[in-house]
Amino acid sequence: MTNPNSESLIALKDCTVLGASGFPFDTGTPVTIGFLGADVICTSGQQIAKFSLVEVLDIEITGPGTTVSGGGFLGGGFGVEGALQGMAIAGVLNALTTKKTTHTFLTITTNFGELHLHYGLMEPGALRIYLSGVFVHLRRMNAQWANARVQLISAQVAAGAIAAEDAEIYKSRVLSPAVWPDPYAEQKALARMEELAFQEAPKGRCPNCEKIIPLLSETCPFCRANFGEYAHWKVLPLT
Repeated sequence: MTNPNSESLIALKDCTVLGASGFPFDTGTPVTIGFLGADVICTSGQQIAKFSLVEVLDIEITGPGTTVSGGGFLGGGFGVEGALQGMAIAGVLNALTTKKTTHTFLTITTNFGELHLHYGLMEPGALRIYLSGVFVHLRRMNAQWANARVQLISAQVAAGAIAAEDAEIYKSRVLSPAVWPDPYAEQKALARMEELAFQEAPKGRCPNCEKIIPLLSETCPFCRANFGEYAHWKVLPLT
């Protein structure tokens, strides 16, 4: 499996076809299904079905998840020793015969058919999280949903609940991925701007530590001496 970013391939291997009305797969066929952007590709050893998320009406994930079968040995025997031996043997037998199986069902309903798959490598909740990028993409392609969200944001502006400038940011995130600031990058850029300002500004000498600093500094970046409005000293011009 790959990292489920929105523009990365999200692949589910070792799926088993349970039903494929409108698709070129027989029941019981092992397939791999992949999501890449707006494209969906489903392949078996002999067939391939490539279609678009534009054609997808719904994706449903169901199933009981992990089930346990087998075991059931209770132990027994005569007397305390026999009971203990019986329980010990029963534990070994249960460990050998108990089987955990994951049953997750993935149904993709499209304009032209339905594809029903069994996937045994993730429980339903985990698969829903893994396919979250696909669901986000589907949601953004729904014009009715997008219009409803934009109207809600506009109504909040009209009601005075949010500012108009904030609303524009919220609306942009309805149809496009959110852009989150990188505090480290911003801090680095700010430090670079301060460095350039320091290099280009007229220079002077701090009267306290005698370091070379910008002439109009209000604070010495080295010793933190204050040269503000009410300070008793100023940065000394270089002579």
